[in-house]
Amino acid sequence: MSPTPPVATGATQLPSTVTAVIGPILAELRELSKHAPGRARVEGWRYLRELSRADRRDQIGALFAAGTRPAQLDGAYEGLIVGKLFNVPEAALANPLLAINPTWQGKTFNAESGTGFNRLIPLARYAMRVIAPLYRGLRRAGPEIVGFDFRCSADVGLVTPKIPVIALDYGIEEYCNPSVRTFPIKRTRDEIVELLPGLYLGRALLTMHTGEIRTIAHFALRHFENEEVRS
Repeated sequence: MSPTPPVATGATQLPSTVTAVIGPILAELRELSKHAPGRARVEGWRYLRELSRADRRDQIGALFAAGTRPAQLDGAYEGLIVGKLFNVPEAALANPLLAINPTWQGKTFNAESGTGFNRLIPLARYAMRVIAPLYRGLRRAGPEIVGFDFRCSADVGLVTPKIPVIALDYGIEEYCNPSVRTFPIKRTRDEIVELLPGLYLGRALLTMHTGEIRTIAHFALRHFENEEVRS
């Protein structure tokens, strides 16, 4: 008897009013990127910050649906949590803490090996001693703490919209990522699309113990460039 396939939930059919708002803005940013790529990334990042502050999950989801699979992710990227954590009971506790200090700085990819890791502020090491005391994967890398390793590869989204993505797998046994209730990263899968060259939007999926797959968060990534672009 074949196992029951996981139930995928998360995004739903987006209202036409939402796509009508997102479409022209993204089109303008993509047109700007043809002759001023740096400025397009700055404006795109500011727009994502605005959506994040307002927690416009519908518009964030519409942007993700309009993304394309990145040709390659390589090197260090600055990260931004876009909007609030949702779809899990722990969100009520986590969101106020993330608003104070998200601790997450971004991700680093190695395109040749198809691997990568997350970068955090040093304070995260002490927080992890409480949240996931058995996890030993954090290590110092210059001014940051890195860990929560993953493998990445081209794939298709597991939930609607099932579009081409770069998928990050945290469930690799050798990485020993934590799977405690308050921080179940081992059961998390990130999916990333490109909005425009050098600017990316991701969603975090969590596989529940029932087999259900939920979208629980969104995040953005961009290349490190200069102080103007990091505004």
